[in-house]
Amino acid sequence: MRVLLPLLFIFLGTFSAYAQQSGDPSQGSDESLRTQFESMLDVSNRYREGSREFKVVRRDYLDAFMNNVGDSISIYTRRISELEQQEASLQGQIDKNSSEVADRDATIAALNQERDSVNLLGLQLDKGTYSLIMWSLVIGLLIALLVALASTRLAARNNNDLKRERDKLSEELEQSRKSRLTVEQDLRRQLQNEINKRLP
Repeated sequence: MRVLLPLLFIFLGTFSAYAQQSGDPSQGSDESLRTQFESMLDVSNRYREGSREFKVVRRDYLDAFMNNVGDSISIYTRRISELEQQEASLQGQIDKNSSEVADRDATIAALNQERDSVNLLGLQLDKGTYSLIMWSLVIGLLIALLVALASTRLAARNNNDLKRERDKLSEELEQSRKSRLTVEQDLRRQLQNEINKRLP
């Protein structure tokens, strides 16, 4: 029994020192504020007055806890300020990038329009329209050239060969008349044959 009593005092002293240290907010800087607060309440003395229960918290614990709260608030305030600065910087970069993208889109649209159009006599024409106009002009000029060449050639030939041509035409006309008469006779014969076949 004598051995147990000193051991009991040593145990209670060690437990009391541990309880005081574990409830001291100045010692629990790595713990969250909620854990520090609950530890501080756990080691506090309590008393009752009627149906209400009260806690008696050491002043130095409260001061240390308030210092920890103030430190946490200043850390969070500084972090919020940093995040707001980052957000403002990122928003500025986003606005700058949006402006650059809009400028590039406008440049691309202008380049596409310039690429797809041709300036003809001060008018901006679509490439398809320009191509149609140019090909029409080329084809028209070719036709005019061919007509001019053909008419010149015909005029020269007519001047040189007019007499020969007249004789040739007379012969051809006579032959044509004869062949036409032959064809007409053949057709009359065939028609008569068909009529005869159809009569009962």
